[in-house]
Amino acid sequence: MFNGKIDQLAFIAYNDEDEARIKAQLGLSDAKWVEDNVVATGTVKGHAGTNVAKLLFNYDMGMEVEILRYTDGDNYADGIPGGHICHYGIHAEADKPAPTFDAPIIQEVYTTSHTNEYLLSTGRTYHYTIYDTRATLGVCTKVIERIEANS
Repeated sequence: MFNGKIDQLAFIAYNDEDEARIKAQLGLSDAKWVEDNVVATGTVKGHAGTNVAKLLFNYDMGMEVEILRYTDGDNYADGIPGGHICHYGIHAEADKPAPTFDAPIIQEVYTTSHTNEYLLSTGRTYHYTIYDTRATLGVCTKVIERIEANS
């Protein structure tokens, strides 16, 4: 059973118009967004591969809001309309086992490169596990594990 904290809400975008619409709908058009272009490798829907995504993050709503825009490779969000919620996320605690869910894993990847200055300076990467919880929760569940360079 999951006893953690949901701390991320992510929306899928396919183009600049989707990104602008999401920001406007949330009242965050003029807000500060942190960008990270990410390459990740692993499995998507059971097949090995690599994907590339532009990630935008904002923290003005008291939690991490993400706009996720895949730019290359297979990904779990295919078929989710632009501007819609694609997942909620849980950052796993470093000293505890990552939560798991009774649902199929539809994407599990490790990030291999980032463009965000903080991540470049610290060497941090991530392990993302995305569960297909749409049948029970209406959206996917993403477990985010931080991998520190010194670990």
